[in-house]
Amino acid sequence: MIRLQFDAEGYSVICGTEQVILLAKEFALLRFLYDNRNQVFTREQLLDRVWPLEYPVERTVDDHIYRLRKKLKSWHTLRIHTVRGYGYSLTLADVQQRQNHPSLYDQEVQDAVHGLFRKYQLLGQGNSIAALAAQQEQMGFEMSPFYQMYTRFVQADILWFLEREEFAPKDRLYWMLLLYTGTAGVTDQALALCERALSSGQLSSDQERELRILNILEAYVENGQPERVQEGLPLTLMVMERDSLDKFVMPVALMEMYMHLVANHMEKAAELSDRLEGLLSEAPYLRELGRYRMMRGLILLRTGDVDNAERLMDEGLDTLDMGKQELLKIKAVCQIRGFLKLCGTYPMLEEKYAARYERLDRDNGLTVHRSALRRWLEQTLSGV
Repeated sequence: MIRLQFDAEGYSVICGTEQVILLAKEFALLRFLYDNRNQVFTREQLLDRVWPLEYPVERTVDDHIYRLRKKLKSWHTLRIHTVRGYGYSLTLADVQQRQNHPSLYDQEVQDAVHGLFRKYQLLGQGNSIAALAAQQEQMGFEMSPFYQMYTRFVQADILWFLEREEFAPKDRLYWMLLLYTGTAGVTDQALALCERALSSGQLSSDQERELRILNILEAYVENGQPERVQEGLPLTLMVMERDSLDKFVMPVALMEMYMHLVANHMEKAAELSDRLEGLLSEAPYLRELGRYRMMRGLILLRTGDVDNAERLMDEGLDTLDMGKQELLKIKAVCQIRGFLKLCGTYPMLEEKYAARYERLDRDNGLTVHRSALRRWLEQTLSGV
């Protein structure tokens, strides 16, 4: 088992041949947790032990834990755990466990595994991503923070994001914003949060770009404002061409197709449908294929071909289910329900997809966690 060496004069900690310099309270907090490893302490207990005779707020502990995790992230055998609803604990892993997996130190292996993650993400194979993530220990690799979050994101695991205090709020913000807008339909409040996020300065440049040219436009459609999408499309197309964003071609076409469906521009929706069918024949990615089939069903619904419309909508949802795209499946059901309200003449279908949403809500705890998710977003965007 590893041993840490503490130098109180310089606030430095040594693990093997590596030395890290800490701030005074970071040093005191780490030393306390290390001396009492495998025990769980509440934030209040840690404040009493590390900040005696001071009056910081509980958030002070969370901030120091976050900074310690960031500074010590290369010490893979040391873990500071968040115990949901209670506090924190520190554990040390057996070095032998890592010695049994020399691939953990082999950059070529790590690059190859993450290349698989990237390819499965492109193909929309959430099932393959989940299966690969579950094999970390057996295969001897470590997931990047991005894929730790992406794996949970496609599964619509709201609770996981709410609990992951080892990731800074700005690192979780984009994912949690899309979870909020994608799991119960878009409201004026959800749109306001998207607009605040764009002006907050807390998103990465890639996240801000994606939110601006795609996600918020789709949110406008779902909120019954297709005209705002029409206004924003020139910017989207310009940015896609300027930045060579080939991966956005199908998602943007799907968003535009949905806009025309909502606006009842059936000829334009059919043109985009034909274009997408050609693209998908060359690259049948599960994520886009599922959404396309669902929207083809909506086209048939507009024409009154109810039986075939229902079949295609269900095929689309089944395709998303096959790819373990839980969030997109929830979003698709919300879009179907919103579209049925526009049509207004299919009560049996409305009842069917309402029941399907209720099952998804129950299975994923959407209503249970949605208010906490909204509060987290409001607090983060307010800088609280």
